[in-house]
Amino acid sequence: MSDVETYTEAANLSAFFPGLIDLCVADNGEVLFLHYQNGEAVLSERVMTDIDLVVPPGREYLPFLLPEAQEVMSALNEGDCSQLLYEDFLAYLKRFSSLDDLQWILVAHFIFLTYLHDHSDISYCPYLLFYAVPERGKSRTGKSVCYVAFRGVHLIELRPPILFRYSHNLHGTLFLDLLDITQKAKKNDCEDILLLRAEKGATSPRVTNPEKGPFLDTTYYDIYGPTIIASNEQLHKILETRCLPIVMPNHPGNYENPKPELALDLKARLTAWRARYLSQPLPEISPINGITGRLWDITKPLFQIAQVIDPELVHRVKDAVLAIAGEKNLSRLDSTEGRLVAVIRELTEEKNLSICTEWEIKVSEIHRQFNKERPAEHQVSSPWLGKKLKSMSLRNRTVNGRSEIQLNRHEYTILLEQYGANPLPTNPLPEKSELLQDGTGVVGSCRESGHTRQPELYGGDDEIPF
Repeated sequence: MSDVETYTEAANLSAFFPGLIDLCVADNGEVLFLHYQNGEAVLSERVMTDIDLVVPPGREYLPFLLPEAQEVMSALNEGDCSQLLYEDFLAYLKRFSSLDDLQWILVAHFIFLTYLHDHSDISYCPYLLFYAVPERGKSRTGKSVCYVAFRGVHLIELRPPILFRYSHNLHGTLFLDLLDITQKAKKNDCEDILLLRAEKGATSPRVTNPEKGPFLDTTYYDIYGPTIIASNEQLHKILETRCLPIVMPNHPGNYENPKPELALDLKARLTAWRARYLSQPLPEISPINGITGRLWDITKPLFQIAQVIDPELVHRVKDAVLAIAGEKNLSRLDSTEGRLVAVIRELTEEKNLSICTEWEIKVSEIHRQFNKERPAEHQVSSPWLGKKLKSMSLRNRTVNGRSEIQLNRHEYTILLEQYGANPLPTNPLPEKSELLQDGTGVVGSCRESGHTRQPELYGGDDEIPF
């Protein structure tokens, strides 16, 4: 037995540990660690971590091509060429498909992000979603991205054991190329993996050794990592909130077929770029108007990446993300919650309540207005509506046996912004939640208790509208 074989048996195989930049391949075909040592990027056959001695797996165990070690070191010695790398990278992508300019901005920054997704200053990594009818180039575009991304793996099936191994052991980029990913996830019991991969630190538990008894029977897999999805079918709305949607344009043409070896030069340069910035703090980015909630969480890293590559790119990323925000607002506006917000706005503006600092609206009036234009078979019950309003975090109280929601100007503005309505003008507001009632000269509260009550409609408690 050779010294190398003896040493490998005494060490543990590893492809991810603190301080590791990536795996590279030497001229003789041997896999090496590119890692930090005393603040410098060095190549090693083995590394002593805080836990144990580790060696890299062989090339035959890795489902992606490795960058050449010498090319990576050469790129690292050339200094920071982020802008040139970005331009060359866009040229590479455009060989294989055609997207709109803002879409290319998102794709390019996402790929750079895959090389820093485990950076200490980054907490989220969005999914890149290619969506369209068949034969629009989703798979071809996804493969061109996957081959150049950090440890990209192309998968056409959702099998939890494989997902766990690639996520936990490789921390790579997964390209999930499926007809209907939502149904596949349900069928294979891996919905939790899809929903949690966007957040650093997320784990997925599985009972792997039931014979060991409580606690020892469960394994917690680290499932965070960059994700690319190509699907002909629309995603579940919860999964879609983690995505940067790229609706493939109808641009037929003769494009090259992507191959892993065509991306090797760029992978070497991107690995050197990762080595340069993985241990450096990333720029802080202030919140941007119009980008809120989860969309801000998952896109903030893109702005940090843009600031690193070229500060001038921040404005282009902003335009691209604001376009997504507008599309998401339109989608939310057409949802059940969006239609409820539209009703609340109608009632608020009809009674001129928005000039107050606080006001109330009866649930019975929201119920009646919501059902007004709906066919009888699709009308919702009062109990269902009450639960839906509560799930939207609207404050509720009961007065004289009647339920009403409570709003203030700040809550109302946020509600309109979240569900795609136009924000309110910023007019001076009265100090108190009171107004002069028309024609009476009497000051009264903004509550609706003076309005005529009308009978409510009731249905089954669990009725759900379509």
